[in-house]
Amino acid sequence: MRLRYGWSGMIRFRTFQSRVVFFFLGLLSLVQLVVFLTVDITNARYAKRQIEVALELGVVGLNRLIEIRTEQLSQTVRMLAADQAFRAAIGGADENAARTILQAYRERVRADMLMLTVPAKGLSGRGIVPELGAVLRSAEKGERAWAVVTIDQITYQVLVQPIEAPGRLSWVVAGFKVGDELARELGQFTKLDISFVQTDSTGASAILATSLAPPQRAGLATAVSAIAAGADRIIEFSIAGEDYLNLATPIGVRGEKPVSVIMQRSLGQELKPFQQLRAAVFVLSCGGLVLSLFGAFYIARSVTEPVRALARAARSVETGNYDQAVEVAQQDELGDLAASFNRMTRGLAERDKVRNLLGKVVSHAIAEKLLSQDVMLGGEEREVTVMFADLRGFTSFCEKQPAQEVVAVLNLYLTRISEIIEANNGVVDKYLGDGVMALFGAPVSYDDDCGNALRASLQIRNALAEMNLAIQTRGLPSLDVGIGVNTAMVVAGNMGSPSRLNYTVVGDGVNLAARLQALAKDGVFGMGVITTEATLSRSKRRFDTQFLGEVDVRGKSAQVTVYSVLAESAAPEA
Repeated sequence: MRLRYGWSGMIRFRTFQSRVVFFFLGLLSLVQLVVFLTVDITNARYAKRQIEVALELGVVGLNRLIEIRTEQLSQTVRMLAADQAFRAAIGGADENAARTILQAYRERVRADMLMLTVPAKGLSGRGIVPELGAVLRSAEKGERAWAVVTIDQITYQVLVQPIEAPGRLSWVVAGFKVGDELARELGQFTKLDISFVQTDSTGASAILATSLAPPQRAGLATAVSAIAAGADRIIEFSIAGEDYLNLATPIGVRGEKPVSVIMQRSLGQELKPFQQLRAAVFVLSCGGLVLSLFGAFYIARSVTEPVRALARAARSVETGNYDQAVEVAQQDELGDLAASFNRMTRGLAERDKVRNLLGKVVSHAIAEKLLSQDVMLGGEEREVTVMFADLRGFTSFCEKQPAQEVVAVLNLYLTRISEIIEANNGVVDKYLGDGVMALFGAPVSYDDDCGNALRASLQIRNALAEMNLAIQTRGLPSLDVGIGVNTAMVVAGNMGSPSRLNYTVVGDGVNLAARLQALAKDGVFGMGVITTEATLSRSKRRFDTQFLGEVDVRGKSAQVTVYSVLAESAAPEA
């Protein structure tokens, strides 16, 4: 692929094939990038939505699990309260019996704590623990109350329930430690990461327990206050460089230091199942690009090869070679283009044949004028210098010589004088047997048409003298020429019929030139080139002339002043 950069920094392609490949791959890459980003964004949104649903369900599951554990503690307390021996021990102030019974029940339910508060008279049990103040006040309003409290720097999930017989004897407090093991157990149940957080009166939060690994735990410590402050709202936060969705919800009785549970799930972990899809899409995209690269080259080549063939053929046609046929096997628009190009080259070849043939029939200047515009009958009035040149005694020459000899001499003569006329910016209007009618100033005018016509006349006379030397060596008689030149306003244009026409000039000035040629041919003055004062006066070149006087010309009522042109003068222009 050949490309270069322009002054503006934009890529400029040197070949059509590189342009096709670049834009095809660019468009495909853009589409694949959009698809890849769309899949990635959709997966991220779906993963976040799955986490949000999981967190919401996690709250429900956590509350249900806490209710189950609370009910287990409640059953333990009810059994303890209904135990006659325990009631008797409390009522009789038998401290050892009460303590033994409490220990037995604690081991039976595997509780981490089982104690009495506000003990009956005579028992030395614990008084009201300050941390239990809020939950005891809440329990007084109902049968039981539970909370998460910290006692002696140990956090418990506790249940407080009264023992009455028939009056209230005491409060029984049963609890389980709240630690990392409990957080992991809850995490396994909810399929989430669980953290217990306690907030003090200043709003600062501390982690009581968590199922997170140590690196994430350290990261959570810096974000726990912000997460706990947004209770019951899902918050996205980066913990140890990993994005988590977090939902904090308060649990238990609200005391001076309320406890919340933060449920979390890693967005990266949730996206892991989608990573395989992402990798598959990436591999498929890369594979598609590679295949598309080969496909683009193939398509570009199938397009550019015919175009290159057409370009090569066009350059060949530009040089005038019309024998270049483009072979395209494709049956599509390119095939149609190649077929049209081949028809065009055949048409151009035929046109050149016509042009060449026309150039042989008429002057090249006239041929170009006829080919460059619509052919219409009519003409325009313009000043033209007309020359008539005719051989003297050619009729008797023809009677004495074989036809082939006559044709050879005539063609030699006409060829030579035609070259002279064209070399002097004139055009051969027509051949009149052994004569020639030439125009100077039509269809194309030049700076000095009059001088060109007179110079061409002298050169024709001199060329005939040289040709006589050649034909005399073959035993043939010499020839002479009579030339008449006149300048006048005439009508120049296409004359004839719509089916057959001829570019020529007509007018009185043309007739006068023909009469002057007849005077020169008949030897009235014995001169080779005769012209009028109008031609001599308009010529920018100077010629040596001989005044012949005023003569009567057939068809003219007034006499015409004529001159014989002898030679081109070496004197400077006046």
